Amino acid sequence: MRILHEPGTFNFSYLVNQGVAKAKGEMILLLNNDTEIISPSNWLEEMVGYAQREDVGCVGCKLLYEDDTVQHGGIIAGVGGVAGHSHLFRTLQDPGYMGRLWFVANCTGVTAACLMVKRSLWDEVNGFDENLAVAFNDVDFNFKVMDAGYRNLVLPQVLFYHYESKSRGLEDTPKKQQRFALEIETMLTRWKSSYIGHDPYYSPHLNQGRGDFSIDKDSVYYCQDNAEILP
Repeated sequence: MRILHEPGTFNFSYLVNQGVAKAKGEMILLLNNDTEIISPSNWLEEMVGYAQREDVGCVGCKLLYEDDTVQHGGIIAGVGGVAGHSHLFRTLQDPGYMGRLWFVANCTGVTAACLMVKRSLWDEVNGFDENLAVAFNDVDFNFKVMDAGYRNLVLPQVLFYHYESKSRGLEDTPKKQQRFALEIETMLTRWKSSYIGHDPYYSPHLNQGRGDFSIDKDSVYYCQDNAEILP
């Protein structure tokens, strides 16, 4: 184990890029310092098993809050304006929408709180964008990986607790909020016409505000004569 010290203003993308540049492995695992392993000892092998596939890009896991409800089951693009976590607050026993919390599934992205990717692919898409210092750098990276022709996966059999933002704190100062607004603007400018405009793994007929897989009643019309659901 090597610990690298990078003094200066906090920039998550810069720190990650520096760490990857000094790493020697063929697989890169990003893992937050506010996570705790729940899974059996083979969780790392499970992630490598999928990440080494030629068609696979980012591989993530299911993250839980301390009360054993879901914090992350994959990223849904467009939810909350830019992107949000799927299956928020579902119970640990809940199978999720069409079993997505029980079975390996494609998704638009996974959080960098626990993300594995091939070193070669990291280099191919030029890692994290350091203009996105705190928010959405992982979302942007996942989108770049999809643009390069790879599929992102979430592995529900790999479980972590995630004490979200425990070490960094909340976006609760004017300076942080101003930076956050600029990061939102960057993402919308870059991706609104593609993934943010339509997540390929989340139907436009499902609720776009909450990302809870409920039907968005405003997006469908019901024809009483033949019971068809029309866009």
